[in-house]
Amino acid sequence: MPKIVNREKKRSEIAQKAIEVLAKRGFKATTIQEIANAAGLGKGTIYHYFKTKEEILWAVSEQMFRETERSLGAALLRINEPMDKLAALIEESLHITEDLEHFFIIYSELWLMTVRGEHTGDFTNMLKRMQNDMKNLIAGMINEGKNQGFWPNDIDIDTLASYLASSFDGVFAHYMIDKENFEIKRVTKEFIKILLKQSASKND
Repeated sequence: MPKIVNREKKRSEIAQKAIEVLAKRGFKATTIQEIANAAGLGKGTIYHYFKTKEEILWAVSEQMFRETERSLGAALLRINEPMDKLAALIEESLHITEDLEHFFIIYSELWLMTVRGEHTGDFTNMLKRMQNDMKNLIAGMINEGKNQGFWPNDIDIDTLASYLASSFDGVFAHYMIDKENFEIKRVTKEFIKILLKQSASKND
């Protein structure tokens, strides 16, 4: 009897190995054969699950975002106050993992390629979708806080949500440049403290 393969599990396993290789070798330089070698599979088998490197990267990024959503969702079930929910989102978004570090390295390379006008497949649209998902998640929390008086009525929810979502990239970049001296947990806590203090002053 032929062995039954869980397709989604196999895709996840391949993507896990691929992101390590892509971060180490560089997105542009890495070949499908190298990904196949890292995964212990034949090149043809990789193509059975993914057609391009871009598709692998999209699977990884989608998986990481959904995992963050699940972790955050579990935390939010225990939280009632909208500003505490926003604080939990910021903490979860800046929770560093090895996979996230790998993804950021690849993300930085592809961003530079895009700026230089080089072809990066559907990378730009992928980032836009991810950024938009995060922005909408934050906007919902800010709107909830606004309705409860934590933010002024004239606040531009979309603009603030966009700023907060994009600020995560800046914090992460500083951490990646100087891991030994950049205390990301401390920075995150202080940022949350200031944000909560500002919202509290608006509520007084």
